[in-house]
Amino acid sequence: MLLSATLGAAARAKLLRQPCPSPAEAEAVPYPALSGRGVTLQAAEGAAGRDKRVTVEVAPILEDAVAIATRAVAAARAGAAVLVVRNSVPGAVAVAQAVADMAEDLAFKVGQVATVHHGRFAAEDRKKLDDAVTAAFGKGRGGGGRVLVGTQTLEQSLDIDADLLITDLAPVDVLLQRVGRLHRHADRERAAFAQARVVVLRPGNRDLTPLLCGRALHGLGGTKRVVPYPDMLPIEATLRLLEGKPEIVIPRDNRLLVERALHPVVLDDLADRLGGDWQNHRRERNGGTAGDAQTAEQVALDLTKRFKTLDAFGKGDAVATRLGARDLLIDLPTPLTGAFGGTIDRIAIPAWMAEGAGGGEVERIDGQHFALGGRHYRYDQWGLERA
Repeated sequence: MLLSATLGAAARAKLLRQPCPSPAEAEAVPYPALSGRGVTLQAAEGAAGRDKRVTVEVAPILEDAVAIATRAVAAARAGAAVLVVRNSVPGAVAVAQAVADMAEDLAFKVGQVATVHHGRFAAEDRKKLDDAVTAAFGKGRGGGGRVLVGTQTLEQSLDIDADLLITDLAPVDVLLQRVGRLHRHADRERAAFAQARVVVLRPGNRDLTPLLCGRALHGLGGTKRVVPYPDMLPIEATLRLLEGKPEIVIPRDNRLLVERALHPVVLDDLADRLGGDWQNHRRERNGGTAGDAQTAEQVALDLTKRFKTLDAFGKGDAVATRLGARDLLIDLPTPLTGAFGGTIDRIAIPAWMAEGAGGGEVERIDGQHFALGGRHYRYDQWGLERA
């Protein structure tokens, strides 16, 4: 098993059935490291690859889609392949639409259709999206500026080589995953963007306390389980770390960055320094994490057994996304117009978006709209949304 630097100390300790190391001990663990049952952690020789220096800028424009698009378009006009990763679909769509309005020639397209990359596309259109991303940002891409906007889906199994990364604030392990899309191929000519750069977007208000129990802001905080990053202590720790490090070196700094922003002792100490609301938040998140862990244990496979003897969900257990949320896959009575041409006759509705739709009949309204159980939906080049 190869333990990534993005696996926190507590999680690694549980995997290895060992006590959680102190922050200093955790930082001393080599990266990447090899481990296994009965095997002491040891460096994985030759696995880390070349070091990459990345300049870090923290920009207080998280809520301003036009300002984000303006930064991206200016860099693309200077010849950069710009990747913008947002924590939420509405945030990504807003920036992608702003880019298309400002500079249609620089906007990411499938065919001639400006669009955005996220998970709310039908399977046929998602395949077209992925192929277009690989063509525009993969190893064989040509020169010239362009802007690709999307969500966490851009972190998954796509060959992306960007000159500049603009990303929403997120836990440091997530940010490292996104930074991995910067300067991925060493032999490319990048002109003014020869130095890898990441712009990390934070809220305009530096005080993150209102996000502990209020509404979520672009995937951060709030109280709903559908928010990708509700735990604000790793967010605060990550922001403090980046504000003090205008340059990072990847993968050399990976272990240090992860342990200083995610180690449980570090987070406990930070909550104590920040006081009342943050201490309460820490206790609530720890309780929720413990409950989630119990849920996961109930459906976990016993990997001490031989693979062929594993009974994967053989007892009727159902495992769903987002810790219990069940997406709804529907067949349309008549096809909808596809986002990029053609038609689609099946689409998945996220569980939270299907809430209240019940088991009603699917009604096609026109080429881009349909209704289900009294809920109305639209599907177009920006993906699925609830009207």
